[in-house]
Amino acid sequence: MKKIIRASLLIALAAVLLAPRLADLVKFTAADEPFWLAVGANYYYALTHREFENTVYEYHPAVTTMWIGAAAMLVYFPEYRGMMDGYFEQEKTSFDEYLAEKGKDPLDLLWWARFFQTLLNVFLFLAAFLLLRFMLDEWTALVVLLLTSFAPYLFGQSRMLNHESMVGLFSLLAVLSLTAYLFFKPQAGLLILSGACAAFANLTKSSAIVLCAVAAAMIFVWAFAQWRETRKARWGDALKVYFSWIGILLLVYFLSWPGMWVAPGKMLSEVYANAFSFAFQGAQISITRELQPSQFRLASFGRDFGGFLISIGWRTAPLTWLGLLAALGFLFHRERSLVPPLAKYAIAFLLLQALAYIGIFSLAQGRNQPHYILGAHYGLEFCAALGWAFLLRWLGRSFPAAGKTRSQYALLALLAAAQAFPLLQDAPYYFTYRNPLMSSVAGAPPAFFYGERMEEAAAYLAQKSGAADQTALVYFGRSFSYYYPGRTLLFKPVLFEDKAQLIEALRQSDYLVVYTGLQKRLPLLQEMTPERIIELHGAPYVEIYRVSDVPVSFYNE
Repeated sequence: MKKIIRASLLIALAAVLLAPRLADLVKFTAADEPFWLAVGANYYYALTHREFENTVYEYHPAVTTMWIGAAAMLVYFPEYRGMMDGYFEQEKTSFDEYLAEKGKDPLDLLWWARFFQTLLNVFLFLAAFLLLRFMLDEWTALVVLLLTSFAPYLFGQSRMLNHESMVGLFSLLAVLSLTAYLFFKPQAGLLILSGACAAFANLTKSSAIVLCAVAAAMIFVWAFAQWRETRKARWGDALKVYFSWIGILLLVYFLSWPGMWVAPGKMLSEVYANAFSFAFQGAQISITRELQPSQFRLASFGRDFGGFLISIGWRTAPLTWLGLLAALGFLFHRERSLVPPLAKYAIAFLLLQALAYIGIFSLAQGRNQPHYILGAHYGLEFCAALGWAFLLRWLGRSFPAAGKTRSQYALLALLAAAQAFPLLQDAPYYFTYRNPLMSSVAGAPPAFFYGERMEEAAAYLAQKSGAADQTALVYFGRSFSYYYPGRTLLFKPVLFEDKAQLIEALRQSDYLVVYTGLQKRLPLLQEMTPERIIELHGAPYVEIYRVSDVPVSFYNE
């Protein structure tokens, strides 16, 4: 009977996590998603033609993302493998045009890719729930699952086709399962799970290499704790555990990536040489030509680290802040019946995971977007949720009325509702959540354009007479083109600097669609008045201009 109840609970939780994530799944398209659909199609083609040496994409390496893209192709466009049409250039729009020629809608392909991505992320959330239930208890695991899975920023990222949510969840599972192995039950399955999750995190994005350092620190803490208890050094056992973990990581990494079967040197060189070059030299090997350690610069570390902390502050809810304070307080709580030592280790190591991801991107000289440190967000959100779980337990022990079962569930429902409430306001762009407390601390919020509201701009132009025969020049055009019946020209960054190319693009276009705030980069906008302004969070966000309003003098200068 108990097994049936637990299975029913798991099914109910899966439904609670999936239903809101699958609603309006392709109401908008994020900036990177069309790109990863093309990469996934290339991966699918390489797999089905046994050209495994072509299953690499630069430094990400995005293997898990490409598996998801391949799965979407297998379901929606399986016949592509037999058409012998080769690979698509990843930076071009030819793939979208190709799909349309074959009677396929890119938006439908995106739906399937997002669907598989969402299923995987929900599965990983539930795996974290099961692991916490095994390590601590079902109540704590339930509190953590509900609060973290509906944290606005994590919720938004977990339903899109991207790497970051998978990196965060795989990293989380790697840390939790290794904690359980070292400080709870030294079962081989837990060590295998940890190493495998670390491998999948690294197969998703090369920044997950920090997990090797995190695991080393965790095993060192375990060995030191053993020495304190027994006064016997167990450094040999520590090395054995660490190298076993590394061995599992490498084995799963090798088995899960077909490219490693035929050209491991090429795969690793593409990934890590490009990753180090991009991080420390600001560009890929194809541009820098070689790694030059003498040019590695760390001067921006402090500034970027602080910037990431501010970014996290904007994208985490006040509830998370309070939970983190509670978690830090419980780290020093002495009553083991309230906060078991295993929970303290979990909190400490999740904080270490967060700091590791912030640290590695603080070193990088390339683009540092807010979602790159989603691995840190997962560590902090799970720490905060553990803080709330123990705070509810403390309230139950301190106040008899709060200790009743109904009271505890009522408090949990209240917390979960408060955590999820911003989702109603920010739908469907859940990742644009902003903490209202930050405006008084850090001034104006950071602008981060990721494709949101472009579908509304497309809908506005689509209702115009003759829209199908018109052309729009669009910044983040691939987030726009899926919803626009006419022709979409991509506004490339080079157009900010190259006036000749800009004029050529404008002569082909009827409308110019850009995000607000580009007037300094594109002075032409200062001479024009938008036909339409679309807002987000009550502020101008997307601007639509008629190309016919461009001053004649601009062309003649």
